[in-house]
Formats: sequence, structure tokens, C-alpha cells
Amino acid sequence: MVRELNMDTQRQNFWKEAIKKEAYVRLAWHQKYRDNVSEDDQTQATEQQRTRSKRFQDMVPKPPTRSLTLPVLSYPKRRQPKLEVVAPTTEVVDPNLLLVEMRPVSPGIRKMLYHGFTKEGKGRYQYLQARTIKKPEEKYEFPLTTSWEYGWHLDDVVKDFWAPQFGRSRIVRDTFYRRNGILYEPITA
Repeated sequence: MVRELNMDTQRQNFWKEAIKKEAYVRLAWHQKYRDNVSEDDQTQATEQQRTRSKRFQDMVPKPPTRSLTLPVLSYPKRRQPKLEVVAPTTEVVDPNLLLVEMRPVSPGIRKMLYHGFTKEGKGRYQYLQARTIKKPEEKYEFPLTTSWEYGWHLDDVVKDFWAPQFGRSRIVRDTFYRRNGILYEPITA
């Protein structure tokens, strides 16, 4: 059915009413003439469905039958070492210490937090500025978000690279000059 582009509120309400009216007419017809529909037609229809479904089941190939028991393997027995009984320790490990994501702040930077006000550029403001100087690798044990994984421990990789002496000259040499054609070294007369 083609979609009509000029569907305004009035037109939509017309369609709703038409659909409801059609459903009502179908229901009224069924209530009026349901006694005239013979039961033989209904039983014949269900019988046809049964034969049809049986035919389809016969068409589907059966899975091959095989035993579902696993073969029994015998391994040589190993000697079990005797476990020593260890007395429980009295030290109670705090479970929250194992869940620490951030390394502790150094005492010097923590003291900044308590000196001055943020409005003056001291206190919390100065503390946060000092904390941003450290890289996330130094502040955290592992990357907390997936976006941190892209630059995590990038300093180890960057140490191997350095800028060329004359800026873009390396790119020009690698991309413009060909090995079998123009020579890189200029001809001096």
C-alpha cells in the first residue's frame, strides 16, 4: 500500500475509525453466522493441519544416533602431598585495601589541600592543579576507563622516536624521491 504524504490529524482519525469499524463488522458477522459454520469444516481443517505437519516432520532429516557416553580414561594415580595445617593469623586484612584504584597522595601535596581558600587560588584549587601535573599512570594502578588504554604507558613507546633535524625533509625523502629514478643527493658541478 502506498504511503500517503498528506496525513494530518483529521485524516489519521478517519483511518482509526475505519479500522475500528472494520474490526467491529467482522466481529458482528462472526457472532451472527457462527452457528451456520459446520463443525465438519472445522474438524476437516484441523485434520488437514495435522497431516500437513506430519508430512513436514517426515521431511526433516533425523539426527544420527550415537552414544552420548564418554570413553573412560584411566590415568596413573599421583601421590597427594600432605597439607600442613596452618594456624589462622590474628591479623585482619581490610578488604577495602584490595579494592583501592588510586595510589595514595604524597603528604606534601595533601598539605596543600588545607592551606588557603579556593577563591584565592590556594587550598583545593592548588591541590587539584598539583594533582593534574602527575600522569594517570603515576596516580592509578591500572586504567579505570577504556579511553585511558589508548595512552597508557605511552612514554615507554615514545622514547624510541625523535623529531627529524630539518622537520619535513624525511617525509619528502621517503615519499617523493624514488630509488630507481631521481637520486637523493644533489649533483654538484
